Amino acid sequence: MEKGLEKLLTSMDELHQKLENINETLQQFELRLSHLEKMDSIEHRVSVNQIDLTDIKEIVEKVADFQREELLGLSHYVKKNLQANQYQDELKLIHKRLDYQLNKISKTEEAVLIYSHPNKVGEL
Repeated sequence: MEKGLEKLLTSMDELHQKLENINETLQQFELRLSHLEKMDSIEHRVSVNQIDLTDIKEIVEKVADFQREELLGLSHYVKKNLQANQYQDELKLIHKRLDYQLNKISKTEEAVLIYSHPNKVGEL
């Protein structure tokens, strides 16, 4: 019976040792898992930040493109208006010349009428 008890005690000690080994192994696993969770968290933060940075970059590029398009549109509008003003000035000059020529023609016609019909001068 003594031998049976001794065997039982040694078996209990071995079982206790194995349970302690299992407990240590579990603690190591938990430590590794916590490190992995931290790494996952860091990777997640990095990926989220990268997404945020790419989103911000896209928004900035869109704003820059929009501003370029608006400024290009504005510059084209200003150029057209300047050209229109230049053409208007040229048209005004042409109109003045035409008016001057028409006045000369009407004075010439009047002089021709006067010389050709001296009797009808009062009728004009």
